[in-house]
Amino acid sequence: MRKVDSKGRLFLGRCYAGRTVYVVEVGGGLVVTRDRDLAERARALGVKALLEVYYRLLDLVGEPAAEDIERAVEEAVWRDVSSTPRS
Repeated sequence: MRKVDSKGRLFLGRCYAGRTVYVVEVGGGLVVTRDRDLAERARALGVKALLEVYYRLLDLVGEPAAEDIERAVEEAVWRDVSSTPRS
C-alpha cells in the first residue's frame, strides 16, 4: 500500500527513479507500467486491459487463497468503519 501526498504524488520506490513510467486510470484504479504498448492498450480497452494485467499478475505470483481474500476484505471493511487499527 502506498499513500499519496498532499500534492498528489505517489512514491513507487527507487527502482523507478529516473525512469519513464506510464500511468493510466482504468475502472477506478491506476495501471503503472514501463511498457508503453501495455499503457496504450489499457487506455484503449479500459477494464478489459486491467483484467489482462491482473491475470498476468496471477500467472506470475499465483492465485490468492480464499483465506487471504477473506482477510483482505475483512481488513478493508474494518478500515472503512473504524479509524483504530484492528489488532
